[in-house]
Amino acid sequence: MTAPLLIGRTAAHNRTAAPSLGDVLRLVRAAETAGFDAVVLDDGAAADGARARFEATTLAAAVAAATDRIGLIVAPLPADQAPYHVARITASLDHLARGRTGWLAGPADADGRTAELIEVARGLWDSFDDDAFVHDRADGLYWRPDGIHRLDHKGRHFDVAGPLNVARPPQGHPVVAVTDPVLAGHADLVLLGAGHDTGAVRDLRRRAPDAKALCALPPGADPHALLAGSGADGLVVDVTAPDDPSLGLPRDLGVAGRAAEGATLRARLGLARPASRHARTAAAA
Repeated sequence: MTAPLLIGRTAAHNRTAAPSLGDVLRLVRAAETAGFDAVVLDDGAAADGARARFEATTLAAAVAAATDRIGLIVAPLPADQAPYHVARITASLDHLARGRTGWLAGPADADGRTAELIEVARGLWDSFDDDAFVHDRADGLYWRPDGIHRLDHKGRHFDVAGPLNVARPPQGHPVVAVTDPVLAGHADLVLLGAGHDTGAVRDLRRRAPDAKALCALPPGADPHALLAGSGADGLVVDVTAPDDPSLGLPRDLGVAGRAAEGATLRARLGLARPASRHARTAAAA
């Protein structure tokens, strides 16, 4: 197996008071310094509804301005959020973070709404060609008209014309993460709960060979044994404070310096940058 990936989940359940922005920044910076590949900024992590929480995408924008390398995965967006809004927010965050954004989509549902939402968001991210914006002052040309594309999606749950009003994200598509293996075929990253064995990961790889699988590390568990037993690509770890012992994992696993490698979250996770569907269509023609 290649060197394992490490994602921290910014858990608030051990706190007696709502974390301040300074608390969150210190935690994420500590994870970045330690060598974590990404953190999940989850505004639903605190179980006590009386405690104030930051909305995840707003928090991610603030954290992006105060960090340099670590990936920022936002979760959850509201279950009833429209695909256009999801695509616009995540594309904007990817530009603000210079290609370090991920989106943890909601769980699978019986009628396929989440799967369709993901695919519509991917289509909207392809609204502009990578080279659509030319900024040619001499000719008064801001973008090439042939470099922008409508989506015109008509599905079971969504009718979305497009195009998105944000340039194509630096990563092509922000990294799409899910926690439900049923959605693996629509995702780049599958964050599995504790207890998944080699058979579960092998089945996931059959259904989604290009997706990365990470298993949750239970408290007190041996990370080396979990990685060997599950065959996963890496670990998801709860991180509650800047001095959390879990921040020593990159050093223990021999990947402490990897967060400095790769300019984007996709690069650090070993995920290819997807070509636009319109570029693929043109190439095929």
